[in-house]
Amino acid sequence: MKLNLGIYAVISLMSSSVLLATPALAQRLEPCDNENQEQPSLSRREIINREYGLRFDIPANYHTELRRETEHRQQLSIAVRNPIDVKFMECGRREGMRGYGHAVSDVIVSIEPRPSDIRNVRDILRNVTESGGSFSEIIESNFTTIAGQDAVVYTGKTRYPERYRYAQLIHPNGQYIINISAGDYGDVIQPIDLEVMDMIISSLKIDG
Repeated sequence: MKLNLGIYAVISLMSSSVLLATPALAQRLEPCDNENQEQPSLSRREIINREYGLRFDIPANYHTELRRETEHRQQLSIAVRNPIDVKFMECGRREGMRGYGHAVSDVIVSIEPRPSDIRNVRDILRNVTESGGSFSEIIESNFTTIAGQDAVVYTGKTRYPERYRYAQLIHPNGQYIINISAGDYGDVIQPIDLEVMDMIISSLKIDG
């Protein structure tokens, strides 16, 4: 479920009259919308990150955004974004909307340094389960193989509520953890996001 950042019609009673926002007012108060997501195209394109030796496919009509963090553990992330969300972000900037960046549900591929206490993917899941973090509950989890490497896939929910699906594996060089994730507000992750996430997982290749 996409977060609707528009201002809802205010219903108030004044002199026994009910005042409702007109369609014209609602349109003016909600200039940007990303409810109707574009379906992933059947054609694909390959994303290559030579820094970490990552290669994976995304739908050809999707966009990517590279982010680099220096103040936190996460060093690099690649946001895979639906074209409707791209237009929504542009509209949000243009209209000066507050918090519009939180209304998109990108699929994220990220790289972060491997903590010294994480030796394998079972340690990853145990660390998530024991530390809790932002999750109130791990709904499901399983161990699998991604790009020829041991991996763990799990779904968790937060107290907000939000729901996230993660696929995590240790880079073959042993120095980093690769994380692929999708999530959204509410109790359901967008099926389109899960489809794109599965495409990335199934096509992921790691050099070195």
